[in-house]
Amino acid sequence: MGVEDDSHVVFSQEDHQVAYIFNPDEDEVRGERPSKRRRVSKEAKRTEAPADEAGSLFVPLLNGAEKAECVRLRQQLFEESWARIDGRIQSILRESNRSTLDQVSAFVTAAEMQCARQIPAAFIITGPNLASQDLLFEQLSETLRQSFASKLVRLRSSEAATLKAALKKTIRDATASDAAEEEDGGAHVRPGQDGQRYLDYDLEALEACLEGEKCKHVFVAFQDSEGFESGLISDLITLFHSWRPRIPFTLLFGIATSVELLQARLLKSACRLVYGAQFDCVQTETILEAVFRAAVAADDVPLRLGAPLLRSMLDRQREQIAGIQAFISSLKYAYMCHFYANPLSILLSSDALAGKAMQAEHVEALRNLASFRDHVERAIEAGGKESLAHARALIEDDGYLLSKAGETERRRREWSGKMLRSILVAEAATAGEQGGRAFSEAYLRAAAGAATEQAKLVELIRRKSADELSAFVGRVIELLRDGDDSLRLGGSGEDEEAAELQRGLERQLAEVDGLRAAASSGGFRLQSRYSGKSKVMRTTVIAQRVQLSRDSAALRDEDRRLTEAVDRVGEMLTRQAGRAGGPESVLFWESWLYESRSPLREVLVPRPRGVFERSLARPHDYLGCSCCGGSGSGSNGDPGMRATLPATCILYRLYLETGSLINVADLWSAFQGVVKGQGEEKKRQQQQQQREEAEEEEEERASLVQFYRGLAELRALGFVKGSRKKTDHIAKVKWL
Repeated sequence: MGVEDDSHVVFSQEDHQVAYIFNPDEDEVRGERPSKRRRVSKEAKRTEAPADEAGSLFVPLLNGAEKAECVRLRQQLFEESWARIDGRIQSILRESNRSTLDQVSAFVTAAEMQCARQIPAAFIITGPNLASQDLLFEQLSETLRQSFASKLVRLRSSEAATLKAALKKTIRDATASDAAEEEDGGAHVRPGQDGQRYLDYDLEALEACLEGEKCKHVFVAFQDSEGFESGLISDLITLFHSWRPRIPFTLLFGIATSVELLQARLLKSACRLVYGAQFDCVQTETILEAVFRAAVAADDVPLRLGAPLLRSMLDRQREQIAGIQAFISSLKYAYMCHFYANPLSILLSSDALAGKAMQAEHVEALRNLASFRDHVERAIEAGGKESLAHARALIEDDGYLLSKAGETERRRREWSGKMLRSILVAEAATAGEQGGRAFSEAYLRAAAGAATEQAKLVELIRRKSADELSAFVGRVIELLRDGDDSLRLGGSGEDEEAAELQRGLERQLAEVDGLRAAASSGGFRLQSRYSGKSKVMRTTVIAQRVQLSRDSAALRDEDRRLTEAVDRVGEMLTRQAGRAGGPESVLFWESWLYESRSPLREVLVPRPRGVFERSLARPHDYLGCSCCGGSGSGSNGDPGMRATLPATCILYRLYLETGSLINVADLWSAFQGVVKGQGEEKKRQQQQQQREEAEEEEEERASLVQFYRGLAELRALGFVKGSRKKTDHIAKVKWL
């Protein structure tokens, strides 16, 4: 009988004890029959949850002077903001694989009539990013259960290494009910509806459970098919096909490479039993770009993320081949950090100023912001009478300062609108060009405040023909007038600069269209001075030598007018692109921009080896006790080899001084010497008399218990393992 590996191993205090104390009184208490616990439904748990979560999870800031009203407001802003963003993300995720899910459902419906002697199988090409398979198969499970009366089992290569383990998981997941599983699960035999007992890997048990249910399909999904052994998949296909008349099996394969490579690994006899079809799903990079546009770059998002933070998040997605859920978790953590640790985040709420929630501490914090100092310095440098009065009122008048703070949301929307329009203009200019930059990359450059590649934009405009220029200018006018739905960006509206740009581009568009009509009626080709065909190569022979020179061809009046229109369009667009600037140019940008990378890096980019090594080498940093630190510490806070350290820390220091193989007897001798030295130190400090033989034996047994426990913890942490070369040795484990 195979033994299943438990994914959650929990160590208790008794796991490391060499002896157990027998206490009859305690055993009698433990032996009493426990009271029967009442089963609580899920609905009752949901109704009881809000009562426990009634208190605020946020803490007062501003040195504890923040009012409870502001604390609740910050938490409310976080919950409402993230709920809106999360709903938008989930909608994108549902629609991303909609076509693939519909095709698989249609295939399953058609396969019921077309394959009577074969087992239906859907081969879904997921791409090399295995992390994206979780999202796909979760959506697939939900869709199939809604479309058919069915059960779905998801098999992973790590959970089903053998045929028996695969059958166990298939039967267990297919027969599991929606209610909570019984606490004594894991039995090796299960009763059927007729009272007969079956082994937990016998498919007849599954058949008996499905007799009373109207189940038309039992879907078995091989989530990472390349991770399974080829013989195991062939055996499962053969076995499921043999049970097909009694159990309606349908197979789903997640493939990272190609169907041909999977077919080459399987037995030909197994392949003949399969009636399959191939389906392609949307790649993770495409989903990431859609989520980025809607949840990060959209005009109505409540919180902006700094360019360095976004760069680290996107790099981690691509370098670590992380799934889309990792990016969503990083985004949610950034939202939580901003609203949890920034007292000025309440400026995002219109109720903060209207309800007089602002305190004197908030006003003082506003005057200490870097954006406030920069704004005041620019006003003073301007030197005008109004500018100086404005700067003076910001410094001295609290009401005037709060009125300007109330305009934070309007300034933020103005800045984001200018930035997004400049990005969309550059995106429209590169339409049809090879090597175009992704939207996320363009957004990072714009959010960093770096100057837009104005020279490149002008070059792209000059390279366009008259027809391409007309289409490009028309697209820019449409963006300014209607905005962009994917970015929730509206039209120019009250933005005078954008409205002026729109009117100027409309005049140039009318000019270009008139020139195109004239060229069409005159029967000549319209070209600007920057067109490649306006350049001619001249050949000159001087003293029997040929000299080549490049010169401009003669231009018609229409061509010169087209050249002037191209220059004016390029000038207007580059001037508009330079007006956005970085977020640092906006007053009080600290209230709606989060750019700290350290919390995200510490939480979502774990460094287990560094943490374990530091905790074992310097336990005082974590325990904070006097026995682990003290005056005997060495360089860099290293306490050195001291017997007062925990047993695991002592063994780790001895572990660092050994080679790849460690003799357990020598390690015990060294450990005993350290602990014995501490015993002598305690004896001198406490001025005790010499101990008797029984006490020395008891001390040795206590040291042996500590040694066993410390060695077990080192093994659990992954530092050592048993050696096959020498049974009385342990080997070091190298891991990252």
